[in-house]
Amino acid sequence: MNAPKKAECVEWFIKTKSETQVQERLETSYNNISSKTIIQAWHKWFKFSENGRKSPVELGERVKQVGGTLIIREAKVDDSGKYLCVVNNSVGGESVETVLTVTAPLSAQVEPKVQTVEFGRPATFTCSYRGNPVKSVTWLKDGAPINHREAVLRIGSVGREDKGMYQCFIRNDQESAQATAELKLGGRFEPPQLTHTFGTETLQPGPSVFLKCVAAGNPTPEITWELDGNRLSNSERMQVGQYVTVNGEVVSHLNISSIHTNDGGLYACVASSTVGSVKHAARLNVYGLPYIRPMDKVAVVAGENMVVHCPVAGHPIDSIVWEMKGRMLPINRRQKTFPNGTLIVEAVQRSADQGRYTCVARNSQGYTARGDLDVQVMDPPVILPFTFPAEVRDGQLIQVSCAVTVGDDPITLHWYKDGVPLMSSPEYLINSMDSKLSLLLLRSVSDEHRGIYTCQAYNPAGSSQSSAELIVKEEPKILPFAFPMEVEAGELIQVSCTVSRGDDPISLQWFKDNLPIRSSPTFIINNIDSKLSMLLLRSVDAEHSGNYTCVASNPVGREEVSSYLNVKVEPKILPFSFPLEVQAGELIQASCIVSKGDEPLNIQWYRDNVPLITSINIMINKVGSKLSNLVLPDVNADHRGIYTCQAFNPVGSSEYSAELNVKGTKNYY
Repeated sequence: MNAPKKAECVEWFIKTKSETQVQERLETSYNNISSKTIIQAWHKWFKFSENGRKSPVELGERVKQVGGTLIIREAKVDDSGKYLCVVNNSVGGESVETVLTVTAPLSAQVEPKVQTVEFGRPATFTCSYRGNPVKSVTWLKDGAPINHREAVLRIGSVGREDKGMYQCFIRNDQESAQATAELKLGGRFEPPQLTHTFGTETLQPGPSVFLKCVAAGNPTPEITWELDGNRLSNSERMQVGQYVTVNGEVVSHLNISSIHTNDGGLYACVASSTVGSVKHAARLNVYGLPYIRPMDKVAVVAGENMVVHCPVAGHPIDSIVWEMKGRMLPINRRQKTFPNGTLIVEAVQRSADQGRYTCVARNSQGYTARGDLDVQVMDPPVILPFTFPAEVRDGQLIQVSCAVTVGDDPITLHWYKDGVPLMSSPEYLINSMDSKLSLLLLRSVSDEHRGIYTCQAYNPAGSSQSSAELIVKEEPKILPFAFPMEVEAGELIQVSCTVSRGDDPISLQWFKDNLPIRSSPTFIINNIDSKLSMLLLRSVDAEHSGNYTCVASNPVGREEVSSYLNVKVEPKILPFSFPLEVQAGELIQASCIVSKGDEPLNIQWYRDNVPLITSINIMINKVGSKLSNLVLPDVNADHRGIYTCQAFNPVGSSEYSAELNVKGTKNYY
């Protein structure tokens, strides 16, 4: 007998309702071998799911199997995928894989086609598509690509910039399809507008000053006031008030009582709402000596531009200059100063630009005022790369650290797994040692802990991250298997050892009563792949009863699963006979021996189909359950006949007969 060289998967037949839909006809066939060479072959088709697991192909009206041929009628897109054909015969087995792709024209539709969403509310577009295969999904907004590759587009909080036309594109190597939808803002949204503002004024100290701004918009805006970029709040001499008119306009006043020279500066009103903001600024000059208001410390990100303004009061001012370490700026090309007191430093450097700056304001009479500004140049954080051990096994304790080697406080550290934030828990223990060091502890890793772990560090200057993949080496896990409860001698029995999970390379081996099983005409072992082994027992008998174990092992560990096979055997009687020449008066004995058979066993003797019982001239001696001796102590002519021994148990029965001939005078008893 010959083992198949390839699975007897002769060909696919695919018929669709419309012949134009037939896009694929897959054929895998033997090379230099006829199906006639397969003796008592067993065929089975499997289909792989997206997660790589295979399951038997479900047969029905539309899907049929004829021998080794799988026939799919009216093929659907869902029929696409990878198939495995497995064939076995008494010598061994083989398998072959093939891929079926049922293509269909692409079409797309976005729902809803038009949606009107209020500002700040969420919005969702769903791109429903048909056809196969689909290689990519992309989105455009107002004709420009956006970084989104999923079929569902979600906007958490709709703003003015989100309204417009959205397109979903579906593509494969041959064609594409697209659909369009529109997002509108609900209600009447109007960004704030200033309908009345104040102008530049120059005045003497003493009188009260009233600055007014009027704004309109939907929703109703709020007006705030600033002096040289710093927000103003109510004080003893400064009062801010506002009200809304019947027309929906907001009127805001800044009232300054008994104005002082030091109150001079650049005043601004800012009208803001959820859909935008607008700002107006003008100087208020108050006669008097130069004065510079205190300046808060400034933090600037290294590499970015710094723009600061000197908050000067007093009028008139002849000049405003900046100094650093006693030298008037600019001292290099990156520094620029302006007559209004603005200082710009391009591409700030920590070593050269961090420190104390001094603004000096001077009038024509030579009076001066000085104000200091401390500038901190902040470095964004830099994380020391971390890695997981190369060999991580189930149940192992793992700890990794996220350390910031460069960066200015305040620094915040966060952990993520596959892009999802991690919170400290019994499963994921996060211990923040300080602002620049965080430890992640996994107490007992398992397959669920596999993934990409990321540590991100933030400070006002920027952020950085480091990622590492945790690969958990998993020992094999075997699905339970079992033999049928009732197995009779002569049956064909098959069981499968399936590894549900575990890392390759995986080795599968069968044992019977702790002894290895080798593939033979009686025991046929077919290893489909590293995670599936099939054991076939042909014509089982009592000797096949026992404990069968499948052992799966890999470099990480091993697992074994066992099942007991109990073969029910009917009785089998060994042949017996009487002597050819038996004289009357002799002692004759015959033994009925049951060579095999399951308990409970019963043995019965017959002569000419009449049951025998023990008497003076006939003795039946049973020894155990498998031996019965028939003794005729004084044989005579009446003992002639056909003697039959019958043995039976719950499985079946067996009998054997022998003829006894007696020569001599008939005896009476």
